[in-house]
Amino acid sequence: MTLTSPSTARSTYAEIAESAGVSKATVSRVLNGDDRVHPDRIASVIEAAEKLGYRPNRAARALSTGRTGLVAVVIDDEPTALSDPFWGVVLAGISRVFLANDLHSLLMVTPLGSPEGAIAHYLEGGEVDGAIFLQVHKDEVINKVHADGLPVVLIGRPIDENSEIPFVDTDNIGGGLQATKYLFDRGCSKVATLTGDLDASAGADRLSGYKKAHEDAGRELDLDLIARANWTFESAKIMTLRLLAKHPDIDGIFAANDIMAIGAIAAIQERGRRVPDDIAVVGFDDSLLSQTHRPGITTVRQDIIGLGAAAAETMIALLQSRTPEIEVLSTEIMIRETA
Repeated sequence: MTLTSPSTARSTYAEIAESAGVSKATVSRVLNGDDRVHPDRIASVIEAAEKLGYRPNRAARALSTGRTGLVAVVIDDEPTALSDPFWGVVLAGISRVFLANDLHSLLMVTPLGSPEGAIAHYLEGGEVDGAIFLQVHKDEVINKVHADGLPVVLIGRPIDENSEIPFVDTDNIGGGLQATKYLFDRGCSKVATLTGDLDASAGADRLSGYKKAHEDAGRELDLDLIARANWTFESAKIMTLRLLAKHPDIDGIFAANDIMAIGAIAAIQERGRRVPDDIAVVGFDDSLLSQTHRPGITTVRQDIIGLGAAAAETMIALLQSRTPEIEVLSTEIMIRETA
């Protein structure tokens, strides 16, 4: 790693000062975020710095443009949620678009608390130009910062159906319908589901798809076959063991993500059953896990990186004072070995 020495910094400041027609002291104040400088001089210093290839710090940029170039990406969950590779792929989609537009993201993984709490206070403090929210359980903080003028984008539909906050989403209802219908079509007569977090829209919508598949097929819905899990391997394994103990004739399982599909397979095998001969399993996401696991996991593919990219594009539209369009990405079944 190369460090810039004080003498090199002074030399750079001298070049910028000469180009901008100001003193080196003024250059130093501007590039270190001092707001006691006339806006015209700030603009001159920033312009000269950019011409000379010097990258001014974020505070100086904010003084010149009113923007920090930083967007918060807030996952409304405990930090342990990052064990799911889904989030890394979403973030890659966001970062790809932001980097092409000279923006950067600040990741925050924390349950959203009170509208008067630390998260809302930070987001309203001028440190970020906007915020993208994921896995939303409570919307009070989101509604507050949005009402106060911060550009906000949701990944997942809003909790309030009447909300005007722009969002992008996957067709989770359609995906849950596809997964369950596929199990019916391959001959499964008793299909259980492992839900995700039902307080988040993705979990609730995938369960709605499971229910709709029963309705469309004219099959009676057995609520006892709906096992509430929380996206994790551990929860899926525990709930699958309980399902098998109570309903040993289950012959199909729709897991609301790929990690839970793997947990279900582990439980099935632990009970001496075979996948897919005895019990077929379908996951959701088409993550790298589903492709590399053995047996390969039949799953519902969603465009995860595209989801992040769409959210970033929506944020850029807001920052440019354009009206974004709501985007719902389609899904498809990827047939592998588990079903």
